[in-house]
Amino acid sequence: MLRLILCALLLSTFAQGQVGGRLVIADSSAVPYASVLLVKSTDSMLVRSALSDKKGNFSMAAAPYGTYLIKIISMGYIPYTSPTIVIDSAQRFYDAGTIMLKVANHQLSEVVIRSTKPLIAQQLGGLVVNPQNSLMTRGSSVLQVLSRSPGVVINAQNNAISLNGKSGVMVMLDGKLLRLPADHVATLLQDMRADDIDKIELLTTPPAKYDADGNAGLINIITQKSKQPGTSGSLTASAGYGRGEKASANISLNHNSGKLSLHASYSYNRDRSYGLLLAKGTENAPIIGGQTTLDYHSQSKPLSNYNSFSGGFGYRASDRTMIGGNIDYSIGTYQNNSHNFGSYALTDSSLNYSSFITGTSHTYYFHPSVYLEHAISKYQKLNLDLDYFDHTSNSPTQVQSNFSDSLFKPTQRNLANSNIKVGVAALDYSNSFSKQLKLESGLKGTYTYTQSVAGIENLVGAEWVPVGAGTSNDLATREAIGAAYVDLNWQLDSLTTVFGGARFEYSRNTTAHSLNAQYFVDRSLGKLFPSVFITRKLNPTDELQLSYTERISRPSFADLASYVAYNDPVSVFTGNPALKPTITDNLKLAYNTHDFLFSLLYSRDTNPILGTQVMPGPTSGLIYLTPENADWQNNLVLQTTIPVKATNWWRMNYGFIGGYHQYKISYYSELLQKSYYSYSFNFTESFKPTAHYAIELSGYYNSPSYSGDSRSNGIAIFNLDVKKELSNQNGSFKLSISDLFRGASYQNHIGQLVTDNFNSNVETNYQAESHNFPIIKLSYSRSFGSNTKKAQHNNSGTKAEQNRL
Repeated sequence: MLRLILCALLLSTFAQGQVGGRLVIADSSAVPYASVLLVKSTDSMLVRSALSDKKGNFSMAAAPYGTYLIKIISMGYIPYTSPTIVIDSAQRFYDAGTIMLKVANHQLSEVVIRSTKPLIAQQLGGLVVNPQNSLMTRGSSVLQVLSRSPGVVINAQNNAISLNGKSGVMVMLDGKLLRLPADHVATLLQDMRADDIDKIELLTTPPAKYDADGNAGLINIITQKSKQPGTSGSLTASAGYGRGEKASANISLNHNSGKLSLHASYSYNRDRSYGLLLAKGTENAPIIGGQTTLDYHSQSKPLSNYNSFSGGFGYRASDRTMIGGNIDYSIGTYQNNSHNFGSYALTDSSLNYSSFITGTSHTYYFHPSVYLEHAISKYQKLNLDLDYFDHTSNSPTQVQSNFSDSLFKPTQRNLANSNIKVGVAALDYSNSFSKQLKLESGLKGTYTYTQSVAGIENLVGAEWVPVGAGTSNDLATREAIGAAYVDLNWQLDSLTTVFGGARFEYSRNTTAHSLNAQYFVDRSLGKLFPSVFITRKLNPTDELQLSYTERISRPSFADLASYVAYNDPVSVFTGNPALKPTITDNLKLAYNTHDFLFSLLYSRDTNPILGTQVMPGPTSGLIYLTPENADWQNNLVLQTTIPVKATNWWRMNYGFIGGYHQYKISYYSELLQKSYYSYSFNFTESFKPTAHYAIELSGYYNSPSYSGDSRSNGIAIFNLDVKKELSNQNGSFKLSISDLFRGASYQNHIGQLVTDNFNSNVETNYQAESHNFPIIKLSYSRSFGSNTKKAQHNNSGTKAEQNRL
């Protein structure tokens, strides 16, 4: 039905007449490239506009029946306004004939045009954030800028990024997906300098040229590029403290001699964090005897260290051909140091529990890529990308606990090892047939092989013994995805643009081997993902856009992997290789006037993926915390962005997202169908009292919401930044205080709506590090050398496979 409506709207644009004519001067010479405006005779509202061609001819689609004026403006000529013209059923085409313009007696000696990009603007597919228009960008990290963007929320508990209240969002760097775990993406963005970012696109309805992944949309971070010759670099260092020490450093060097460009960078990040999880309530825990009342505490003090290196080159072989390559390598460690304790009260007994979970996880990431850019002609371009991606994670942990006889002995160890290899080839072609019609098309192939070995073992005597079939697995999977897309950009007239396209993707997922028969998978999906955008300028300051897109969210590699990780004596974390992808239909109406932005988005998700659901599994009585597919989910969301400039030294930006949500779940013992309202509010207050000082207060509030069988309470976070610019371009210092009022307390009620598989009725409260004490950081940032930004190609195809780890 949505597609039929869009087709009808598109066809209606052709049921219009035309206005045409020719522009000349006294000697009959043509007047080329003059602006021709069609305005209403009653209020001079702009309806159509066009440019005359090199022979002075002009033509434009007419508006609905009515009376109009033709206005002509061209530098060096006196402006012209026609008598009133009439367009009706008897005169669908109005021929203005030959219009003679008069040469102006004087000319301007100089024209100076100055413009400033707004902090937030509407574009095809979503919003665009221009961070260089913010006082706090210089010296900030990309993660800090992203966290202040409208509709973006970064979960302090797991670093997951959501957009407009939906968690199925993918992050891209220069148009290529970052398929890394959420904590790795957060670390990568924390190490990137915001000074090098040109813009951030928040694409809730992306066009077909982008990968179809991400039911909530895409966040595309675009770096600044310059091909000016010279050598440049930057240095950023920060240190801070919350409940533990924080430190980071980044140094980058870039050189461009015209034909050859080189770049290299190194980043280091250290973070000793803290988290406290409190749980209280009742649940059925058959593994220890049945219905129990629990009071559970988990105190975590993890330490992470992350090192990364990136280098590459670009060589201009000719005026039309550019070749190059990049290598990215990183290594990270995560030291788990948790103390869990609590009590489980049964009908006739009470069990006390205390455990220490320790272990160091190691991750390795290696990503080489090569590319070729070739201009076939002035209007045709061809890009080829070849990439390889290798990610290895080894996560051993050991548990020392005291608990009565249960599935888990006093000493256990947990192993979760995985290796993911990805190969990608992508070919893109573009052609500008004319100023009014442009084509983009491409092919892409992706092959992924994953191997994961996981399990929990008990120490019995002097030997390690597997707990059981439901707590271990050796799983290998293969995934192949072939994609082709076509996008057409058609400028119907100077006010109306139709952008349409489609992306076809075929994927096949198979299980190479598994210890568990329920994890054998062999499924394929071939699907066409259409997209249509109709944009109409109402006048010089107002614009309207209607769009329809269809998207898919494939399960992440971590969600599919059948890992098993110890949680407590009655439950384990695990993946779900049987997860289905989510298919999403989006219909969006957007309107912007001046810098004020408004949009209304309706989306329908089929098989939405919900994380960490309480489910039974292979081992009877053991609780499995695993992702599952709901039946469907509907969202109707209104988004507004309102910038305010109070004075030259005080600017404000306010954002609001709110709407109506519905979902249905049938994997519980009883059917769950829920409807609710939720909203989110964010703001930024920027002050620049002097030339060298800047202050910014930012924050957000998220209202209560629901997911699965749980309810989340509202939460408010406020941040403060103070920056000092040093004289003589010697850099800047910035003091940042995150969670100024210690609001990072995430409260949930599990079992709020229906009775789940274990009769859960549990209230949880995760207190992030900043809830105990605000995180304070002092940063220093400086650029050196020429003003050249690194001229780097980032079209690495396997970055389209990384966020699903």
